Amino acid sequence: MSGGVSATTIMAGVSMAMTAAGTAMSIAGQAQQAGAQAGMANYQAQVARNNQMVAEWNAQQALQQGQVDEQNQRSKAAALLGSQRAALASQGGDVDSGSPLDIQADTARAGEYDAQTIRNNAAVKAYGYRVQGANAGAEANLDDYKAASAMGALPYGMGSSLLGGASKLAGGASDLMKGGGGGGVTVNYANGNAAAGFGTYTPSNAFGWS
Repeated sequence: MSGGVSATTIMAGVSMAMTAAGTAMSIAGQAQQAGAQAGMANYQAQVARNNQMVAEWNAQQALQQGQVDEQNQRSKAAALLGSQRAALASQGGDVDSGSPLDIQADTARAGEYDAQTIRNNAAVKAYGYRVQGANAGAEANLDDYKAASAMGALPYGMGSSLLGGASKLAGGASDLMKGGGGGGVTVNYANGNAAAGFGTYTPSNAFGWS
């Protein structure tokens, strides 16, 4: 009897539905994965920028502490020089010539050397922190690039999935058209399997078998 739905038609329709659902799930999965990757990269970029700011703060603190230590050293050197001058003067003689003057000059040079050493050490320490900050800034830029790349690649991935799904749907539609003629699904009551020649179910025969 004509007007029935063949098994081929049903299977083609089911295949098309599954293809459409699979394509939609693939696209959703790609979007979720890209969003997760971009979110993690953005988080890591922010952490790196925070580290960069901390490194710069440490550099500034190192320089400031170096200035304080340098000034303290100069004050100590000046106090020591004053004590030496007073001691030399108590012994009589001219403290601005000869050996007394040489002793004072040596003390002054030693004090200045120590002060310069403190300044240089502070500068080296600050430089180390700034190198850390520069590295953290580079990491932040790289993480920004990763986040942008993850989202930038999403349209291409989605397009590929859509093209693949469309191709499969086109094939399913072709099968559906080929199997869209008459005929029904036949059922053999003897073994429960579809078999030609016993009975055919059609929409017009909803309550009986022809």
